[in-house]
Amino acid sequence: MALDGIFFSNIVKELKDELIGAKVNKISQPELDTVILQMRGTGGNRKLLLTSNNAYARIHYTDIAKENPMQAPLFLMVLRKHLVGSKLVEINQVNGDRLINLNFIGYDEFGYDQAFTLSIEMMGKHSNIILIRDKEGTIVDCIKHVSSLKNSYRSLLPGKTYVTPPESDKLDPLNYTDDELRSCLESLDFEEDFFSRTFAGVSKKTSHYIYSIYQNEDPMEFTRHILESLGKSSRFFILKSEKGFEDVTSYPFKETYLEFDSPSLALETFVSEKDAKDRIKSKTSDLQKILNNNLQRVRKKIELLDKAIEDSMDKDEFRLRGEILSANVYALKDGMEKATLLNYYTNEDIEIRLNSSKTISQNIEVYYNKYNKKKRSEVMAKGQKILALEEEDYLVSILLSLDNLENENEIQDIRQELMVAGYLRFKKPKSKKEKISKPLHFRSSEGIDIFVGKNNTQNDYLTTKFAGRHDTWLHTKNIPGSHVIIRSDDFNNETLLEAANLAAYFSKASKSTKVPVDYTLVKHVKKPSGAKPGMVIYSTNKTLYVDPEAPRIQRQE
Repeated sequence: MALDGIFFSNIVKELKDELIGAKVNKISQPELDTVILQMRGTGGNRKLLLTSNNAYARIHYTDIAKENPMQAPLFLMVLRKHLVGSKLVEINQVNGDRLINLNFIGYDEFGYDQAFTLSIEMMGKHSNIILIRDKEGTIVDCIKHVSSLKNSYRSLLPGKTYVTPPESDKLDPLNYTDDELRSCLESLDFEEDFFSRTFAGVSKKTSHYIYSIYQNEDPMEFTRHILESLGKSSRFFILKSEKGFEDVTSYPFKETYLEFDSPSLALETFVSEKDAKDRIKSKTSDLQKILNNNLQRVRKKIELLDKAIEDSMDKDEFRLRGEILSANVYALKDGMEKATLLNYYTNEDIEIRLNSSKTISQNIEVYYNKYNKKKRSEVMAKGQKILALEEEDYLVSILLSLDNLENENEIQDIRQELMVAGYLRFKKPKSKKEKISKPLHFRSSEGIDIFVGKNNTQNDYLTTKFAGRHDTWLHTKNIPGSHVIIRSDDFNNETLLEAANLAAYFSKASKSTKVPVDYTLVKHVKKPSGAKPGMVIYSTNKTLYVDPEAPRIQRQE
């Protein structure tokens, strides 16, 4: 992601225009690495988000409501003590890079002036939010404590003297001279990485974007123009690809994009979806591990069952030898080591080995016993394999449900399901009422409502409780996926294809082509007694084939 210093220069300008002189009204810390300052100024109330998230460290305005934890973290208590009621007097960006300082003036309990700097360092895994007492230059507290064992250059701990990150020897992209740029052009090749190697706050991604639009102009003029456009832009862009949002920038480097007049809005729109998915992934990592371990176990079991079935394929050979020995018992004598007899099925001779220490009757019994043992083994293995394949499909469907999660409230549905299925221990429910998650709701091009289950609990609800008998039910054929309901008994073929695309897109085969999708009336879909969540049987179905793509029809809230 091209989220670098030159993009944040636009954020700094936006904040300076509206927040200088504003007072800190409230402070919250909805997540361990995220702080929200509620500022009150002449332009009204604004919420300022600061986060040290490793992947998306940033600062910008936010309008998204976030739920606060029941107990306030210690860092939040420190910020409230020193910053609530203080005035923001200055915002500055250090050397055009990803380090932004917010300077506050307030009063202590005795009425004396006190000055603090809230420093936001946005440097990947080293990102941090640090409160510094200006008078002594000491750290009051920081959102991530870093000891000298982790960082030999500087410690970030309460009471330590604040040391800035190592200074870059690169140029400030918005404050350099022609002579400095000319010197860099003489010493470095003008290629894809030139801009990131020359200017602080310009990432490799942005450098590649810049070079992609270079058309053999004068390098001096091109560089000055593009950096000015990037660092002092009035329009901001989310670049799009077939897979969705690709990047957020302050220049339209690609033909397909969304345009915004606020860098904060562009950044929040871009990050909110990706950040939410990353956080959900983090909070479901234990479920992923449990599911993958069980999936590995059941697949190993299927391998062993296949081997047992394969080993029993020769059972009829033992039955045949027993039959032929029984038919010729009058011509055989005890103590024989082998017998060559006529196979009356093929009219050919067959040699049968015998145990000379056993009687002929005992040898016949041995062959029949081996046949019966292999037959029992085959029947048992085939029965166990059916159950194992059902369990494999179920576990894959749960993993697919994790991919379909849109918010953290839906995680509880899956946890509860895994408890009922026996993969997780039962836990006492929290006293706080959990929000009920809802299936996806789309409207077809002709205005028909289509519903898609995001997990097995929702699948069961849609199919067995929500849908009417004459609604249409869709599901990928023999492939784990979502249940899809067309909430109507009168619709055209286009609606059917749109619903089939949803069934294929929200399935394990979402990246395949010619995916088979079965459809039938809901009255022909049954849930067997004792079946796992999401598992049904159906009849009188038809099948159509679709190439899955991102839904183009309108999604409803």
